[in-house]
Amino acid sequence: MAYQVIARKWRPQQFEDVVGQAAITRALSNALRTGRLHHAYLFAGPRGVGKTTCARLFARALNCAEGPTPTPCGVCPSCQETLTGNSLDVLEIDAASHTGVDNIREVIIATVGNRTARDRYKVFIIDEVHMLSTSSFNALLKTLEEPPSHVVFIMATTELHKLPETILSRCQVYEFRTVGVDVIADRLRQIAEAEQVPISRAALVQIAQAGRGSLRDAQSALEQVLAFAGTSTEIDEAAVRDALGLIGIGWLSEVVEALHRSDAAAVLMEVERLVRTGHDLRQFLRELMTYLRHLLVAQLVGADRELLPVADSEVAIIKKQSRYFTVAELIRLFSLVADLEMQVRAAEDPRPLVEVGLVKLTQLGHLKPLEDILARLDALLTEGPRPLPVSSPGGTTAGKRPATPVKPTPPPSATRPERPTRAESGSPDRPPLRLAPPPEPPPEPPPDVTLLAAAPPADDSFDPTNATEVLDRIRQRADEQGKPFLATQLEKVQSARWNGDRFELTFGPEARSQEASVREARAFLQEVLQALTGRQVSLVTRLEGRQPPAASEPEPDRREKLLRAEVERHPAVKNLQRLFGAELFDIDPPE
Repeated sequence: MAYQVIARKWRPQQFEDVVGQAAITRALSNALRTGRLHHAYLFAGPRGVGKTTCARLFARALNCAEGPTPTPCGVCPSCQETLTGNSLDVLEIDAASHTGVDNIREVIIATVGNRTARDRYKVFIIDEVHMLSTSSFNALLKTLEEPPSHVVFIMATTELHKLPETILSRCQVYEFRTVGVDVIADRLRQIAEAEQVPISRAALVQIAQAGRGSLRDAQSALEQVLAFAGTSTEIDEAAVRDALGLIGIGWLSEVVEALHRSDAAAVLMEVERLVRTGHDLRQFLRELMTYLRHLLVAQLVGADRELLPVADSEVAIIKKQSRYFTVAELIRLFSLVADLEMQVRAAEDPRPLVEVGLVKLTQLGHLKPLEDILARLDALLTEGPRPLPVSSPGGTTAGKRPATPVKPTPPPSATRPERPTRAESGSPDRPPLRLAPPPEPPPEPPPDVTLLAAAPPADDSFDPTNATEVLDRIRQRADEQGKPFLATQLEKVQSARWNGDRFELTFGPEARSQEASVREARAFLQEVLQALTGRQVSLVTRLEGRQPPAASEPEPDRREKLLRAEVERHPAVKNLQRLFGAELFDIDPPE
C-alpha cells in the first residue's frame, strides 16, 4: 500500500476521535441521535482544527446504513464511498476554484432537485465558502432557504466575517476553536506510539507549539521532524529545533539576559549569531514575543501549566527571568517587540530594523516611567507655586523692583486701565508655569502683573498702532503661554485692522471653525492686547462678507456662559488642566 502522510492516515473516523472540539461534536451527535437535523450547517474556524473532517463524519453519519447515527459503522457501502470520496450522493465543492455563479448553477442548483442515487441524503460540502462571489451567494440563497427534504448543506470557512448575513441567518453556525498545546501534544504522543517513534515529551510540546493551535499543522511538523531525525534514536528538543528552524529557549534567554543588563553589544552579537546560522529574524521576533508573554504569565500567576505550556526543563529559567522586570516593563517590552515584528514583515532586509529595535529595548531602563513623572509633577503642584523671577524694564527682578514701575508712553487715544484682570508672566523667552488658582484671590495683584501691563515690548521697533505687527505679537504670546492650538488658528486671519479702540480680525468664509475658536478665546486675547498696547482694547472677529458686531452687542448668551463656568469648576477638568496644562476648547451642551 502507498505511503500516507500522517495527517491523512490519522484523520478521525468517529466523532469521539476529534480532539479539541467537544462542544461541537456533542451537538452534532445529539442532533443525529434525536433526529433534529437542520438543512444547512456552517463550520467556521482556523485552518487545521477539524472543520472538513467533521463535515465528512456528519455526511457519513447521515447516510450510514445503520443511521442516521452518531457512530457510523464504517463498513457499509455508503460509509466506504464517503470515506474515499467516491460517493455519488456526497459532493465536495472547493469554492476557491468554483467562485462563479455559473459553477454554482451547474453543480448545485441544477442537481439539487434530483433524487439521491442510493443514500438517504444528498449532501453538499462546500469548502472555503467565503470565496464565492456575491452573485453566487445570491443564486444559492433561495435554494439554501428552502431546499428539498433530502438535501443537506455543510459549508466550511476560515473567514466567517466575509459571509453575507442572509447566508448566516439560514444556517446553524458552529465556530471551531484552536486546539490547546497540551491536547495537541497528547494526540501527537498517541500517533508516535502507534508509529513506534521514540520522542521526548519536551519535543512533542515544541512541535505542538509550532502548530499554533492547528492539529493538522502540528501533524505535518511531526512528519517533517521524523524525516529529519529518523526513528532509530529518541527525538529530543534539539532535533525539533533543527528540523523546524526554531530559535529555542537558549537563544531567547540570552537575549533577555542582555536586555536585563542593558548590554547593547551582546544583543547585536546574538543577532549576528542568528543570521550566521541561517535563522529567520521574523521567526525570532515571533518567538521572542511568546517568550516575553511566558515571563509575564510566570510573574503574575506563577508556573501554572495551563497558562504556561512549556517543557518542564524551561520552567525554572522562565521563573528566574520573570523577576528581572516589573509587569509594566514586560508589557512595554512586549509592545515594542510586537511593533517591531509588524515593521519587519514588509522589509526586504529585516536585520537593521531588528538590531536597532533591540538596542532600543536595552535603553528602556534609562527612561523614567510615565507614572513616576506624573507622580513627581503632582507632588510639585501640591507643594504650591514657587516664586519665579520676572525681569523689570530696568533689569531688576520682581522681588526687588523699583517703588514706582516704569510706565510706557501710550498712544494719544490710549486710556490706562486701573488694574489688569489676569496675571501674566513678563519673561518673553520662558512661559510661566500654569498652576491651579489659589483658593482665595489676593487683595492686590502680584508684583509681576503690574510689570506685564506696564512693560513695553523688548523690541524697540514694535509699533502698537500697526495691526499686522500686533497680530504677530499676539500669535507669539499665545504660543509662549502654552496655547499652540490658538496660535495656529490665528494663522488663518485674513486681515487685521484698528477701528478706534477695537481690534478687528477678519477670517475667510472657509475659516468658520478657526473664527469660532478665536472668538472663544476673546478674554485671553484682550488681556494680551492690553499688555501690548497699554490701553483697554476690545477684540472683534468676523467672517468675510459679514459685518462686525456693534460695540454694544452683548456677550454670548447667559446659558452658555453658565455652562462654561460649571465645566471649568468641575474637579476632573481642573485636574486635567493642572497636570497637562490643558485648555478648554469647546463645550457641547446637552440636548
